[in-house]
Amino acid sequence: MKKFTAILLSISLCTLISMLATNPAQAIELKELTWFPPYLEKDANVVIYRDGASVDLKVPVKNNAGIYPDGLNVSKVIISFDTGQNKTLDLSANIKQLANEETWMFTISFTASAAEAVSSDWEHEYDIYVEHVNATTGPTEIVDTWPQPMKWSWPLFVVFPTDQADAYDLSKEYDAYEDAPWSFHNVNASHLVGQASIEASLGETYYGRGDYASAETQYQTALDLYSQALAAEIEWRTLDDEADLDIKLTEADANMAMANAALRQADATVTQAISWILFGVGFVFMGIATIVYAYRKPQAG
Repeated sequence: MKKFTAILLSISLCTLISMLATNPAQAIELKELTWFPPYLEKDANVVIYRDGASVDLKVPVKNNAGIYPDGLNVSKVIISFDTGQNKTLDLSANIKQLANEETWMFTISFTASAAEAVSSDWEHEYDIYVEHVNATTGPTEIVDTWPQPMKWSWPLFVVFPTDQADAYDLSKEYDAYEDAPWSFHNVNASHLVGQASIEASLGETYYGRGDYASAETQYQTALDLYSQALAAEIEWRTLDDEADLDIKLTEADANMAMANAALRQADATVTQAISWILFGVGFVFMGIATIVYAYRKPQAG
């Protein structure tokens, strides 16, 4: 009898699995969801919003498999979080009909709530539901509601309270300064950068403890010090460049003076050469005159 009961349960289970496999849940297909800004961060693992931020989630729904060739009448698209909170796009006043194999992008909009999220340490899973009704106008009845369970490729949902979000933003801003390809040569600027690094490290410690107000103060101090370091470096480089320019101008003036002296010397040399040439030419003419005179001088007796 026990063996018969076990066989019967196995048959029932197989039948149930078969029914689920052919269930109209396959009538829809959800592509990848898209979370839109203003989020604090989004990657393959999580999407993080600030408390009070406006959230837009794009949900692409496809009328799939030809189960409803005359049209899939979408009346609601719902995101259901693991906290029991639901956010709904209600289309009951303007039902959207999807033709066979048509895909439509639905947008669920809501406000991120730290209270609803309970804790920023809680990374929330969620499911998507699509409600289908029997008509697009007049009185309607729900035909079915298809659940789309949480996929591994969907990022988990997180909400930061305001003080944590502020500290988080400042930490990212400091990271951007620290990761930039700066090069500090001024001693004062290098000292300020070292101080900034210490303050940021303290900010990170406070953040890890959950003391977000103190973390925000430390990160802001680190950013102020970094700004002072940049200003000191710029001022030092400006003075250094001006000093280099003065040296180069002085060298240029000296070179110009030397060039002028060389030019004057060259002019004197040319003048002297011309004088010698003229002197030589005078001697030549004097020699010629002497020869002519000697030739023309009357001979005695």
